[in-house]
Amino acid sequence: MRFLKKNWFILALIVAILLGFVIPGWGIGLNPASITSTVLVSLLFLIAGLALPSEALKTGIMNFRLHIFVQVFIFIIVPLYFVTSSFVFKNRPELLIGIYSLAILPTTVSSCIVFTQSSKGNVAGTIFNATLANVAGIFISPLLLSLLLKSSGRQLPMEEILSIFVSLGYKMLLPLVIGQILRRWIPSFAQAQKKRLSLLSNAFIVLIVFFVFSKTANNPVFRQHLRTMLLPFLYLAVSHIVLLLLAYAGARLIGLKPDSIISVLYLAPQKTLSLGVPLLSTFFAGSPELLGIALLPILFYHPWQLLTAGILKSSPLMRSLQKG
Repeated sequence: MRFLKKNWFILALIVAILLGFVIPGWGIGLNPASITSTVLVSLLFLIAGLALPSEALKTGIMNFRLHIFVQVFIFIIVPLYFVTSSFVFKNRPELLIGIYSLAILPTTVSSCIVFTQSSKGNVAGTIFNATLANVAGIFISPLLLSLLLKSSGRQLPMEEILSIFVSLGYKMLLPLVIGQILRRWIPSFAQAQKKRLSLLSNAFIVLIVFFVFSKTANNPVFRQHLRTMLLPFLYLAVSHIVLLLLAYAGARLIGLKPDSIISVLYLAPQKTLSLGVPLLSTFFAGSPELLGIALLPILFYHPWQLLTAGILKSSPLMRSLQKG
């Protein structure tokens, strides 16, 4: 029972994917013309606006070295690293879309903060960078993905890129801003309902994943890639460890304090599922056959990064950083 309570979200994602294959008609029927998933995306960002502690942007702004390093790592170093996938999987262009989609996402918010807090890291720095990356990611991530797709020969027409940004504006940015305004009006409610809002947000993500896989279940291109995902998953697992090592080496190199290095280890290599699912759903709204493939890497990477963070939390490296 304790296992189910602790891991319900990951288990629910697995069930949602399986149900998408078993009863695709239900998902298509509950999501006519993608209206339901569009509403869920907007609700997700309304909740994100309520939950994001933007006041931390004021209190944590002075640690410039930490902030610059983390943001550069998330939005420049990680995407550049994942360009290597074009050499490993050069004959699988659809898979590259999924890996690039993972590469450009910002970091997680809640898990980074929880792990940093429990590991005695720089909590204010983590909150600042997680918040900044997720707000900036609404615009930076689609732009980076467009650039990476262009480099792989899948350039989007300018009118389609503009259409995506307009769509992101009213589906995601507007609800986020409304959520932030509501947070200022009812801060005690936002704080008191934090766990319930997180639970609701996760439930919406599970529903969106179900709708996505219901739509792509019978697509032959998607099924072909699904059968050959073992090597890509291994590549992503190793890549996460490599990125952890790069983040640690870089933080040491620029002379960050031990508590800030702890923050870097959780912030820099992680990728958000909460923003990733709605962001990619919006980006690939016109190409549903690609959306399922684009989501596979992040659906694998998410539980893997949580497992790695849990191991890291109890590691000798973390104990040595905590001693200073």
